[in-house]
Amino acid sequence: MLAAALLDGEGQERIIPRIATILRSGDFYDPRHALLWEVLLALHTRGEPVDVLTVVAELRVRDRLNTVGGAQYVGELTDEIPTLSHCESHARIVSDLAERRRALEAYQAATQRLLSGEALPAVRVALDRSLGTPNQQNANRVGQDIEAMLETMEARRSGQETAMSTPWSPVDSLLGGGLWPGMYVLVGGTGSGKTQWAVQVAVEAARRGQSVLYLALELSRQDLAARVIGTLSGVAWSQILRGTLDEVDVTRVMMAARVAEQIPFHTECGPPFGYGAETLAARAWALKPALIVIDYLQLCAGRHGEEPRTAVGRVSYVARALARDLGAVVLVLSSTARANYAELVNDPARDPVDLVGLGKESGEIEYAADGVMVLARSAEGGRKRVLVLAKNRHGPVGRADLLWNGHTFSVADGPREIAL
Repeated sequence: MLAAALLDGEGQERIIPRIATILRSGDFYDPRHALLWEVLLALHTRGEPVDVLTVVAELRVRDRLNTVGGAQYVGELTDEIPTLSHCESHARIVSDLAERRRALEAYQAATQRLLSGEALPAVRVALDRSLGTPNQQNANRVGQDIEAMLETMEARRSGQETAMSTPWSPVDSLLGGGLWPGMYVLVGGTGSGKTQWAVQVAVEAARRGQSVLYLALELSRQDLAARVIGTLSGVAWSQILRGTLDEVDVTRVMMAARVAEQIPFHTECGPPFGYGAETLAARAWALKPALIVIDYLQLCAGRHGEEPRTAVGRVSYVARALARDLGAVVLVLSSTARANYAELVNDPARDPVDLVGLGKESGEIEYAADGVMVLARSAEGGRKRVLVLAKNRHGPVGRADLLWNGHTFSVADGPREIAL
């Protein structure tokens, strides 16, 4: 399909308009192909010629060329194509396979939810929504959505509905009050503290009575429990694991343990590369948490023989759907390649949006996210860290200063006191 569109550079065969009546970008199995189709449509809509050079140029402007595999991959698409004449038939093949794939994923997810004990009516509603009921297949007039939107506006204006607070007031101010429902990506290098940042956010939410599902693919259950207790007690989690505590520390740890037993903080420590998008969806729908943390993205499993980029794109789709359908905050942690470590030193003169796309193999999920945050070192060195909000659908971007002692993040005026 993509090759046919590229070879009809002058539009004489009207390949793109003919395909566009049948296909959506989401019908392509490979996220790279979905992105290429979006670029082809954009060029066609602007009335610009469509060929390998213009597509590569558009991808480069969007800083997405590497996401699809570079200029060579775009050029190789046209190496093998039987004919332009039957593009509608070929498009229907792609569309039919996409519908079958969605149906298979929907039934697998429904099976997992039933096995997890979710009520049958809730599973049936979710399945109908995934497959598309007749009413859902028809486009709605915007007027049908206004009443719900106004209710949300009034609930937030009156303070009945608020954003999810973090432990740090500068971060909340930067985010427009905190984390609003949606998908956020936190990018950081090895040792940057991204796991501890996420644990502190999760503990804060759980202490406020908001249910949390923390998926840890690198930590053991004891490691994660030590971080939670360390956050609640103010005692370094490494000291808790090593047992190097004085009597005062032990008292604080025991008090924190009693608090931890009561808060709605749910953990799942799946095996690395053994936890896929379908399992995530099933667990999330069974619990319906206010906050879901995926720690971390690159350890999520793909299907047999699937490229890492494709698996990441699948997790991105599921995470976005969970945030939307559950009205939850989904926080996805992403590592970055060592080649990008120099980019993780804060430069106040640099536009924060330039830091979008630093995650390893996570460009697709970052561009789809509601917010992208980067943990950067301060150019001054020392304990200072800078949280760069590089993308924010809910407001402006910017920076917030934090302190990092190797165990805990705090603000310049000291850590927030936790009442045990």
